[in-house]
Amino acid sequence: MRRTLLVGVGIVVFICGSALASPARITLHVPPRAEGTEAPSEARVARVRADITHLAVTIGERNHQAPSALAAAEAWAEAELVTAGWSVVRQDIDGVAHNLVATRVPVDAKPDRPIVLVGAHLDTAEGTPGADDNASGVAALLELARNPRLGAGGREVRVLVYGNEEPPYFQTAKMGSRVHAQAAKAAGEEFAAVWVLESVGYYDEAAGSQAWPPGFGLFMPGTADFLMFVGNPASWEQVQTGLRHFRAGSTLPAAGASVPGSLEGVDWSDHAEYWRTGQSAVMVTDMPPLRNPHYHEPTDLPDRVDAVRVAAVVDGMESVLGVRGASPR
Repeated sequence: MRRTLLVGVGIVVFICGSALASPARITLHVPPRAEGTEAPSEARVARVRADITHLAVTIGERNHQAPSALAAAEAWAEAELVTAGWSVVRQDIDGVAHNLVATRVPVDAKPDRPIVLVGAHLDTAEGTPGADDNASGVAALLELARNPRLGAGGREVRVLVYGNEEPPYFQTAKMGSRVHAQAAKAAGEEFAAVWVLESVGYYDEAAGSQAWPPGFGLFMPGTADFLMFVGNPASWEQVQTGLRHFRAGSTLPAAGASVPGSLEGVDWSDHAEYWRTGQSAVMVTDMPPLRNPHYHEPTDLPDRVDAVRVAAVVDGMESVLGVRGASPR
């Protein structure tokens, strides 16, 4: 079945079958490789695979139930960012977990345009090593950070490694992204775009491997071989712009949706905390609750993660952030 139903065009549908019946705009971008797009380099794939393995195997479960492992993961991620040329500030969340806020802009510099933020959460759900959720997102984030042009141009880019995304801190005052979003609002900071990399490593080419909330399955792909860009209605333009640039820079198919945050699952990550402060934010995700049988399980291990596709996520996000072709390949 041909799945490239719409390219660069939004449609308005009504999502029913739940307590919600609200307009949503969907763009189906599940095309073949863009002309001239190269596959990820072997070196990039190797770095991504090594980072995922380090987090999920060498360190393993990392949260308040495993505080030493969480501290080790934070120290490792911070060292990787510093090695890549970033200045890192630790933002305390609760005395145990921290956000790592990285920038390349000099401390005394004042950004002349709104800041772009790209982030991923470091912690895991209790009892899981978190290879897909979310070592895959952190590995992609760190590989983006190794691009020497990211954050070094005219627009300030900040890299965020979040703490406390998982339960029991999810959507509470101790969630790392809520701490950051509210502090940024209090400081009067404005973000041009927020990109959150949330579980980007699980794919399945079997027919019927992709589930959907009620109503979506009528027109969305049934095979879990693509990446999803999820925004709220106020983030529609960011979803569209992101998809267009991602598709130009990556071999990985991508789809997008702009739907009300009240729809179940749409606000299940750090991006939603920026919606609550009036910012445009998009979750870039493989939608693990709807495709990954290892989601929040002890079996969420590196051999279930597709490092080649995670590297392709990095390629596409470099295009989204305007630094494609300037990083170590």
